[in-house]
Amino acid sequence: MDVDGAVASPRVGGKRAAWGYASAGLLAVLFWLLVGDLAISIRERAALPSGLELLRRNGASDTTTSLLMSTVPALLSVLLVPLLGYHSDRLRSRWGRRRPFLLVVAPVGCAAMLGLACSPALGALADAALGALSPGRRLCNLAAFSLFWTIFECAGISAVSLFTGLVNDVVPQGLLGRFYAAFRIVGLGVGIAFNTWVFALTDQYLGEILVAIGLVFGLALLLVCLMVDEPACGALPDGERPAGWRALAVPRAHVLACFAHRPFLWAVAAFMLASVTFSPFNTFYQYYAHLSGIPKATLGTLTAYGYAVSIASAFGIGWLVDHYGALRVSSRVMALYCCAAALGYLSLGNAAAFPWFYLAHVVVSGAWFTAAASMPMALFPKAQFVQYNSSKDLMVVLGNILVSGVQGPVLDLSGHDYRLTLLSGAVFALLCVLCLARLQARPAPADNG
Repeated sequence: MDVDGAVASPRVGGKRAAWGYASAGLLAVLFWLLVGDLAISIRERAALPSGLELLRRNGASDTTTSLLMSTVPALLSVLLVPLLGYHSDRLRSRWGRRRPFLLVVAPVGCAAMLGLACSPALGALADAALGALSPGRRLCNLAAFSLFWTIFECAGISAVSLFTGLVNDVVPQGLLGRFYAAFRIVGLGVGIAFNTWVFALTDQYLGEILVAIGLVFGLALLLVCLMVDEPACGALPDGERPAGWRALAVPRAHVLACFAHRPFLWAVAAFMLASVTFSPFNTFYQYYAHLSGIPKATLGTLTAYGYAVSIASAFGIGWLVDHYGALRVSSRVMALYCCAAALGYLSLGNAAAFPWFYLAHVVVSGAWFTAAASMPMALFPKAQFVQYNSSKDLMVVLGNILVSGVQGPVLDLSGHDYRLTLLSGAVFALLCVLCLARLQARPAPADNG
C-alpha cells in the first residue's frame, strides 16, 4: 500500500509475478500503455512538423512561429497543468484518478486537430465575411491556426501530464526504465513512419494528414481509458477536495509547497534547462534545412535514420537507467549533447555540415529523452506524484515561454541565423549538467512506496 492508500500493484489475471502482476497481465498493461503512448508520440512526431508546414505556407515570420507554436499554448497550460495535477491526485471514482480527465482530453484534442485541418477554409470564409474590414486572407488563416493549435496543445500537454501519472500508478518501479525504452521505440517508430512515407506528402495532402493525426490522438487515448485499470485508492490524504471557486486557488498553495523542498528546486532547474536546450532548434530545424537547401524528402530520411539509431539504443539506455539510475545516465547524455551543440555552432557556417549535425541532434537528444523519462519517478514522492510533476511541468512551461518569447525576435533581427539555436543549446545543456551534478551530490528524498 502506498502512502496515499493506492495499491501499488493491481491484481491482473490471478497469480502475481514478482512485479505484482501475472506475466500475461503485465504484457497486457504494457501493450495498452504503448497504445496510449502512440497518442502522445503522434503529437510530437507528426502534429508539430505538420503545424510548422502549415505556418510556413502562410508566410509566418520567426517571431510569429515562436509565438504561435510555443508561447501562447504555454501560457494557457500554466493555468491548466497544475489544476489537473492537483485534482487528479485527489479524485476518487470508479474510473480511477487519471482516466476521467483523459476521457475529456481525448475528444477535445481530436476536435482541435480537425479544426486545424479546416483552418485554411475557415480563414477564407472569415476573409470573405469581413469584406473591407478583413485584415487579409493570410492573417485570417493565422488567426484560425492560432485558435485550434492552442486548443490542441493544451489537450496534448494535459494528456502528457495525466498519462505520466497513469504510468506511475500502474507500472512497477523496477521496470520503469525498460518500459520507457519501449515507449521511446513506439514514438520513434511513429517518427520513422511519418518522416519516411508521410512528411513529403504534406505538400499535397496536408489537410488529410491533420485529420488522421487528430483521429489517432483521440482514439488511442480512449482505448487506454477503456483497457487499463487503475489501482484502487484509499481515503484522501488531506480531507475532501475543495469545491467551487476555492478549488481554483488550491493548486497554487500546493505548487508552493513543492518548492519548500530544496532538492525539488534543482530538479526543476534541470528539467527547465533540458527543455530549452532542445526547443529552439526543434522549433526551427525545418526552416534551417530549407535555408540550407535540404529537400523535404532528404530531411525526412535523415530524421528516420536518426530515429532508427535511437530505437536500436533504447533498451540499452533503459537497462543502464534501471541499473545505474536515471540521474547518472541522463547527466552523461546531456554532457555529450553540450559538446555536439557547441561543435555544431562552430561548423554549421557550412550548409553541407547540416545533415551530420542534424543526425547527431536527433540521436543524442533522443538518448536524453529515453534516459530522463523515468527521472521524475525517481525524484518525486509517489503519493503526490502528479502534484510534484505538474509543478515541475509548470516551471518548464514558464521557461519555454521566456525562451520562445526571445528566440523569434532574435532570429528575425539576426537575419535568420539559425546557428544561434545551437549556441543557446550548448549553454543551456552545460547549465543542466551542473544542476544534475548538484542533484547527484544531494539526492532528493522521494517516497516511492
